[in-house]
Amino acid sequence: MGTNYGQRIKELREECGLSLMALAKAIGVSDTAICKWENQLAEPKLSYIVRLADYFNCSADYLVGRSDDFGLVVQPNLLTPEDKAIIDVFHAMSPQMKELALQTLKLWKNAEHL
Repeated sequence: MGTNYGQRIKELREECGLSLMALAKAIGVSDTAICKWENQLAEPKLSYIVRLADYFNCSADYLVGRSDDFGLVVQPNLLTPEDKAIIDVFHAMSPQMKELALQTLKLWKNAEHL
């Protein structure tokens, strides 16, 4: 396993505005397990690496530090019509409006976890 897996997990968790507990609940482990992974005191089992990669929509290789390519996986068959409509609107925005939209969505997401 790559040496960056703990840092990658922590960075992704923090970028999403998640607490240890929120991420742990989302993938079905304890917050202690997440903490140990982030501090490289323990390595996640393959099944949890897959859950983390699915949750963050990144490649497992990125997650464990084997690649710097995030490997964003967009599976159109998994997108709802509402998801597609949001993506279409987002793509039509100017760069400044995209940044504002992202900031707004992050605020809403953080408020949801309160």
